[in-house]
Amino acid sequence: MRTLGIETSCDETAVAVLDGDGRIEFAMLSSQIATHAPFGGVVPEVASREHLKALPVLVDQALQSAGGPPDLVAVTAGPGLIGALLVGVRFGAAFAWGRDIDLVAVDHLDGHQVSPFLDPDGGSARVAPTPVLGLVASGGHSAWYLTGEEETVRLCRTRDDAAGETFDKVGKVLGLPYPGGPGVDRLARLGHGADTVFRQPRLKDDSGDFSFSGLKSAAIREIRSRGLEGLGEERVGKAGHDLMASFEAAIVRQLLGPLPEFVREHRPAVITASGGVAANTLLRRELEAAGAALGIEVLLPSRGLTTDNAAMIAWAGRLAWGRGRRDDCRRMDVNGREVWHPPGMRRQLERQKAGKQVSMAPQGEYR
Repeated sequence: MRTLGIETSCDETAVAVLDGDGRIEFAMLSSQIATHAPFGGVVPEVASREHLKALPVLVDQALQSAGGPPDLVAVTAGPGLIGALLVGVRFGAAFAWGRDIDLVAVDHLDGHQVSPFLDPDGGSARVAPTPVLGLVASGGHSAWYLTGEEETVRLCRTRDDAAGETFDKVGKVLGLPYPGGPGVDRLARLGHGADTVFRQPRLKDDSGDFSFSGLKSAAIREIRSRGLEGLGEERVGKAGHDLMASFEAAIVRQLLGPLPEFVREHRPAVITASGGVAANTLLRRELEAAGAALGIEVLLPSRGLTTDNAAMIAWAGRLAWGRGRRDDCRRMDVNGREVWHPPGMRRQLERQKAGKQVSMAPQGEYR
């Protein structure tokens, strides 16, 4: 069962082919960073047009390079930018229809959560134990999830900005190239942070939710008050290095804050982190240290698999197919929201409104 994976949820056009055991036979990505850099962020219409140009080329290369023709198509159907998602979904549906092979719609967040179990060196994918306690932190999402044998439950989330978005916006004010997260990481490695520079938010409930908007505003004020605005990576000096170390530490401290309580309550078999922020040096180091202290294995994806990639989409689709999932090429649709409900699955929305926590759809179904 060879799977063709397609990912076009935001500004990366990605295609991959995996065999039935999750070995990556082909994986390629067309980045749009240079296209969006002048705007300091992703322009949705521009992203859609770039996907239209890159996707057929990448799929053609995949067909020539993989070990054989695909038996299954897995494509990201949400969440993400509507126009960008439509490019991938309609292409994937037409591809599957024309070749009379199965099609599976994949939730982008499901893809991130299986990425730590893939081997970037071409080995078989690891079988995920249960339950898995997973952090997904990227430019659009910041949440902890608990994945069991039947369903995935969201334990907490950001109330406002995502961690990756916070990194990027602060980096932009500092004069770092887009995306700003990697630049902040590099500067922080040269500095010494202080816990007293940025306060942690205090939410009135005990949900464990995150809030990064206040931290973002405080960091921007500090940058301007210290005369660092727009100086760029080469000119910020020690003051910029120390400030970014403090800023980075504040984000990581908040992301990992709920971890001890979640481990005590849910007793996971493994802890994972995924998404673009999972490439951050401090987060990886602190998460591994926390896992060692708690006596739980920590599994992190290679940095190449932390970005939006099609290998994770292919594997998530392959696993869903193995659980009996099939989608109709003629009725495939997209939804940009984090919790999406295609026709026939409205009961999931009713369940989620009735419960205090957000319980995702059982694995193998639409969310």
